[in-house]
Amino acid sequence: MRLPNYPICFRNLLVKLHPSLYVAICFLLIFSQSHGQSLNENWKQELSNSMTQFLNCTSTSPEKYQCSSFIGESVAKVYKVNAFYSDKLKRYLQIFEISNSMLDNGQWTLLGHAYEQKALNEAQKNANDKKAVIAVYTTSAGGKHIALILPGQLEYSGSWGFNVPNSASFFFDNPTKSYLDKGLSYAFGKNMIKDVALYCRKY
Repeated sequence: MRLPNYPICFRNLLVKLHPSLYVAICFLLIFSQSHGQSLNENWKQELSNSMTQFLNCTSTSPEKYQCSSFIGESVAKVYKVNAFYSDKLKRYLQIFEISNSMLDNGQWTLLGHAYEQKALNEAQKNANDKKAVIAVYTTSAGGKHIALILPGQLEYSGSWGFNVPNSASFFFDNPTKSYLDKGLSYAFGKNMIKDVALYCRKY
């Protein structure tokens, strides 16, 4: 077990006077580190399977909006975070059930908007650091679409005029537009980016 990096004099005193407390601190630190951000090593395959299931859902379900829960599931598949899972409903939330208040409850950090290169850079950096990042488009009428930022590299988008992060998107209302491992500009047209906010999960 690696000991916390306290000053030597303080560490020795703590070990001498309160050995059980010091051990408890060590285990607490190890526990917190092991339960921080995490990335599913098999995320590409599992996300591909989710896309297949999603497309099957949209082709067979009479109510396609029910298939919109795959975005919440994809966050869990890639980053091991059940941010959009409802214990009460025993399922992932559908897109209309994900409210803005859920993103403003202290568990997510607003990185900025899609027209800010700094925010786009931060989105990709955080995804590569195994932190869940999402891009949320909200209309004035309250409509919403969420794309998932994936680990990868920034790539230049001619339509946006920015370097954009790698992403995945599930379009329940237009399934043929759905994709994996493409730039964020595939999810939103340039006329939409003023209404696209980037959020990173807090750990």
